Amino acid sequence: MSTRTTHLDIRGMSCANCSQTITAALESLDGVREATVNFATDEGSVEYDPDTVSLAAIYAAIEDAGYEADRASRSIGITDMSCANCAETNESALEETPGVIDADVNYATDEAAVEYNPDDVSLSDLYGAIERAGYTPVRDEAGDESDQERRDAARQAELRKQRRLTIFGAVLSAPFLLFLADKFLLGGALVPETVFGIEFGWLEFLLATPVQLVLGRPFYVNSYNALVKNRRANMDVLIALGSSTAYVYSLVVLLGLLAGSTYFDTAALILVFITLGNYLEARSKGQAGEALRKLLEMEAETATLVDDEGNEEEVPLEDVAVGDRMKVRPGEKIPTDGVVVDGQSAVDESMVTGESVPVEKEADDEVIGSTINENGVLTVEATKVGEDTALQGIVQTVKEAQSRQPEIQNLADRISAYFVPAVILNATFWGLVWFLFPGTLAGFVGALPLWGLVGGGPAALSTFEFAVVVFASSVLIACPCALGLATPAATMVGTTLGAQNGVLFKGGDVLER
Repeated sequence: MSTRTTHLDIRGMSCANCSQTITAALESLDGVREATVNFATDEGSVEYDPDTVSLAAIYAAIEDAGYEADRASRSIGITDMSCANCAETNESALEETPGVIDADVNYATDEAAVEYNPDDVSLSDLYGAIERAGYTPVRDEAGDESDQERRDAARQAELRKQRRLTIFGAVLSAPFLLFLADKFLLGGALVPETVFGIEFGWLEFLLATPVQLVLGRPFYVNSYNALVKNRRANMDVLIALGSSTAYVYSLVVLLGLLAGSTYFDTAALILVFITLGNYLEARSKGQAGEALRKLLEMEAETATLVDDEGNEEEVPLEDVAVGDRMKVRPGEKIPTDGVVVDGQSAVDESMVTGESVPVEKEADDEVIGSTINENGVLTVEATKVGEDTALQGIVQTVKEAQSRQPEIQNLADRISAYFVPAVILNATFWGLVWFLFPGTLAGFVGALPLWGLVGGGPAALSTFEFAVVVFASSVLIACPCALGLATPAATMVGTTLGAQNGVLFKGGDVLER
């Protein structure tokens, strides 16, 4: 039995009996081997079996006893996720990290919301867990950029990368579309058997190989991480398996080791279309997140501080502290939440209330940061700054809402976890069945109304070739992209647009009701 020890800072204890109460509550949990709580230091340590009891259950037991253990929360941007299974993989990697209480990864927003015990795990440990799972966290490093700016930069970099890959693949694969049009529409009248003395199949090989190496590389790397590092099968596995099957089979035929047709066009075009889909998906994510960024842009960038002698100094917004007094002229944004100490004016609060009529403000009235001073000059004393302002609260509420998954999304994620292995088993099964019993199945399928056999069936192709076509087709058409993306994308767009119109949804689960 593996054991872990967690160290806790506990608040709310007032006597030795409190520590005994917490100890009893913890030791009543199955899986807790020993609990020690020290009233003098407000600290506790718990030795437990993580396979039997979770850290979240330990925290819940302390809270149920009427006390509170320190916890921290963090939102971490993650790049390189390509499907809902990637989000689940990151969740598992984070939740298996000692000290993590709970983790929720949203594929649509490319973010992980993590609750953890700061005494047991650091931010670097969380980054390391994501990297070991095969993905890239957006690190919170020292610098002038905000966390949101770093995430936006990472998302734009991913968008540019997908655009470059799409253009590269499209240029090399465009001839395949001409070849296919000639083959199926013109009966092969235009495309010669040789080009500049090179057999046409080798020309297809020369076009398809760079596409396979450049566009296929991310799928192969992600497939390796999924299968070897995380022991899971995701959408990338399906794409890599289907494309490589068509490519390798075509190469074997081209080398004369097997008789049959080549499918270099299939191997290349499927990668181009999937990469194009990734580009469009990345762009739609960026557009959906743009609304949230516009909320943040409503903040003032600077504030005019006034000292006791009436001297004024313009400073960046982040330098404003609680208790500072700020002068707000007509037409300027009120920098932070505060109280009017001098002056009288009308303030446009439509950003928060939706009410278009300005509200009259005078001494002792509260004002909201980022609202607009209409006509008079106000002196405002800051009462809330930074993350504590009303606007930041709205933004944080929207982000939390986007990370709270509705039940339908949880169901879709559970289905996705089993979907990919089921697809591979199904494709393998039918590939073998068509290889072993081609005549029987061909006769049955040929008799069905509106059905026909691909490429004429095993009678027109070789039995092995047709079995390969069945396997690759079954794998490639089954990618569960929409299954994992539809619900989180709808939640992200809905909660953001609601916030823009003065309606705050507490989570995607609220939209289900």
